[in-house]
Amino acid sequence: MKYIFLAVSLLVLSACGGGKDKKTEGSNELPENAASFTLQNIRFDATDYYEGEQVTVTKGTSFEVQWVSPTSAPYIIDLHLSTSGAVHSDSNKIVELKCGSASFSLCPNATAEVQCEIDDNKLSCFIGSDYIGSVGFQEQELSKLKFIIKGCDALSNCDVKTFNLSVQNKTG
Repeated sequence: MKYIFLAVSLLVLSACGGGKDKKTEGSNELPENAASFTLQNIRFDATDYYEGEQVTVTKGTSFEVQWVSPTSAPYIIDLHLSTSGAVHSDSNKIVELKCGSASFSLCPNATAEVQCEIDDNKLSCFIGSDYIGSVGFQEQELSKLKFIIKGCDALSNCDVKTFNLSVQNKTG
């Protein structure tokens, strides 16, 4: 009886892989969708915009920028103001925000927002009454301004969205 039980046990274990965790090719890799970080629902003044679209702002008045991270895990958002077609870089960075964690008081959630304003040849941004950064530009560059949002997760998976800014003067 003892030998029959042992034989049945071995048969069951070998049918199940002997209790050993068999790895299939690529099983130690992240699923395809886990390696991506895509910013969603980019909004300027409560209106959805898609990458490459033109956003019209009025000089001397503030506008709101909102985004949604694909996860509530910590992430970093860099805001840039590009002139003359320049890509995002440290030289045109307005601010870097650490977001997505309750310990980050300025943008603790996956959904976050900033207020920005263009005035006196600079773009400045705020969260509530907290000034968070600014970057300057030349008056002749007004027609070539681009607002760039770069978001990255903890694994350095990043998404970059670029929007053309059309700056109008205040009327009346």
